[in-house]
Amino acid sequence: MKTAALPTPLAAEGRVPATAATQTLLRAWVASCNEFRQRERREIIEQPPSPQRLAEYREELKWMIRAARALLNLVSDPDFPAKQFVTEISGKLLQLEDSWQSLNNPMSDAEADTILQKAFPDEARARGSA
Repeated sequence: MKTAALPTPLAAEGRVPATAATQTLLRAWVASCNEFRQRERREIIEQPPSPQRLAEYREELKWMIRAARALLNLVSDPDFPAKQFVTEISGKLLQLEDSWQSLNNPMSDAEADTILQKAFPDEARARGSA
């Protein structure tokens, strides 16, 4: 049995646009990632977290990284019509992986001072010889 091909609407640049549902999913995930990073700053970076909160954060971060990798795989597909999401999802993945690295390999005060001194050689340090 022969089936007729369904016509597909073309975007202005001549490509099939991503479905509205897919774009909604990607935008919702990006918003969720932004909210997660804001909570990370408030609850993990700006104040010492409880051991329970830190464990919850670690678990959530693992799943956020997994989701970012899955979404990057989706938007990187050669047939995916909305390539503008590749850069945004890639950037979010890098941010999440950086959070994971900071969580599992925290920098010592001496390392931080060395980096700050190299970046800002003319500035007085807040810590150190006072």
